[in-house]
Amino acid sequence: MVGLDEALQGWLRDVQRITDLTPTEQSKITQAGAKVFQERLEEATRNKHYDTKRYNPKRGHLADGLETQMSNADGRKTGVSTVGWSDGMNATIARWLNDGTKKMAGSHFVTEIQQSKKVLEEVLAAEKAEYEKLIRKRR
Repeated sequence: MVGLDEALQGWLRDVQRITDLTPTEQSKITQAGAKVFQERLEEATRNKHYDTKRYNPKRGHLADGLETQMSNADGRKTGVSTVGWSDGMNATIARWLNDGTKKMAGSHFVTEIQQSKKVLEEVLAAEKAEYEKLIRKRR
């Protein structure tokens, strides 16, 4: 019969095996959530700021320039994923449209997506699904 101490040690080993994720595995999980966030941000951008009169053939529309990367904003692989505009000028324009300037009020389309509980739930559900997929591979 297994003693309580041995059973707890075995349980602890199982939990550590499951929860010790490498930065690459963490990136896969956060990338799943980042893709959902990117989709919701593209939708919001298209709904609020898809102006065909101001189309720039070089940069395209704001909604078309969103990307995800499996690293932080500085490019370091720490297990996080980042969503943003690939073109620096599009990122600046998006910031102006979101925050406003002294000549125009901001629409807060990015802020609304960041603070949306519905989007948060969708992101977490995607991350949970990816996490469970990784855990199933380990067993």
